[in-house]
Amino acid sequence: MDRPDKLLIPAIMTLLMAALYGCGGGNGAQVADGGIGGTGVSQGRISSFGSIFVNGIEFNTDKASFSVNNANGTQDDLAIGMVVRINGTSDQASGAGEAESVEYDSLIEGVIDSNEITFDNTLTIMDQFITVNLDTVYENHIDATLLADLPTDSVVEVSGFTDGAGAILATRIKVKSLAWAGDKLEVSGVVSDISGNRFRIGSLTIDASNALPIPPEGTFVEAEGNRFSGDVFEADSIEIEGDGSTVVADDGNEVEIEGRITVALDNNDHFTLNGQVVDASSTPFSGAANTLTVGRIVEVEGVMNGEVLLAEEIELKAEESEKGEIAGIVGVGNVDTSAGTVRLLGRTIRVDNSTIMENDLEDESTFTLAQLISSDYLEAHVFFDNGDLVAGKLELDTPPENHDAEIEGVPEFIDASTIRIFGVTVDTSGVDYSFSPERIEVEGNFVNDVLIANRISAEDDD
Repeated sequence: MDRPDKLLIPAIMTLLMAALYGCGGGNGAQVADGGIGGTGVSQGRISSFGSIFVNGIEFNTDKASFSVNNANGTQDDLAIGMVVRINGTSDQASGAGEAESVEYDSLIEGVIDSNEITFDNTLTIMDQFITVNLDTVYENHIDATLLADLPTDSVVEVSGFTDGAGAILATRIKVKSLAWAGDKLEVSGVVSDISGNRFRIGSLTIDASNALPIPPEGTFVEAEGNRFSGDVFEADSIEIEGDGSTVVADDGNEVEIEGRITVALDNNDHFTLNGQVVDASSTPFSGAANTLTVGRIVEVEGVMNGEVLLAEEIELKAEESEKGEIAGIVGVGNVDTSAGTVRLLGRTIRVDNSTIMENDLEDESTFTLAQLISSDYLEAHVFFDNGDLVAGKLELDTPPENHDAEIEGVPEFIDASTIRIFGVTVDTSGVDYSFSPERIEVEGNFVNDVLIANRISAEDDD
């Protein structure tokens, strides 16, 4: 599996978001011991395998059925970063669950129209606007082409969180080919702007002449085909996947759902998550319109009341501006499996069931802390949670050739020859750089608890 590119976040946005959410990520208020106690639904990205880890729960799948892209499948068809729906039971206290069924369906298998990863972390794929972040998993088994270098006309499969109207936060991108050869393509979203035999999903115009009738506007569908007429996608089939409300479970069912806020909190304390309407009135987020905003990633636990999810617990995920990276050689004695921690560059980093564990060596997809050895090179995508460093994602990767440590983030301390990022002291005396409080990347060697920098670059330098 190929390592994702470094992500670029404009410095001014970093500072603004840090000011707004300086309290740190993952500090969502909790008002009840939520979690599925009976049969319910858990929907979110796969963070690791043993059985399957989703939303911090390890689901045993020995008796589960699997549906993968609308066909019977097995657990071997799934991968880190895929957004799945699990029907089953779970217990938050033990972190264990039993899956009855696991369903995965990609949002897009389509052609890249434009690649702006280097500039603003976005792709346009079949006129759908795709955003990537530090936790996005990138898979390319074809060659060593990085995400930022994928050419237009490449075909990729995308999983993630969608608003149904053409905006998707990608949790996983898999390269299918580097040039479309007329193979089947598919795109999912809400039907809009019906005119004659045509309609739109996001900004994509679809000709349904060979797939009539067109479902009503507001219906969530998957359109498939292998032809374009100019910029118009010619669908051979249209499959209805929902009524547009994206209701995740039946009345009375308990739900755990991770996703992206698509409609901000309103005066009735309602917001929508992946299209599911959530009532936040019984949580400390009641009235917090400036916090539950469009684009925030949250995890919600609660009970369905008709078509509305009554939230018992809401957890805010860290913003991109709050995240960074610490990378280095694991070393001897720096992994504590019982505590669930790893030390990198002298900093203790907490690893839990929600940490994405991605193995970029050979063709493996995941790993555990117990499998790490002292010579491994580990990249931790981190954020602060109540003063602790937490790994949102760990990547096991090939060691760099000209340095043994890296760090990325906004410096919290700067003087003439030293900076500090995520508590790691960096000696800058050997590089020529004019420092300001912006997001930077540092490469160097870690010696005597100090990162000796041999290269420093600001995000906008790249």
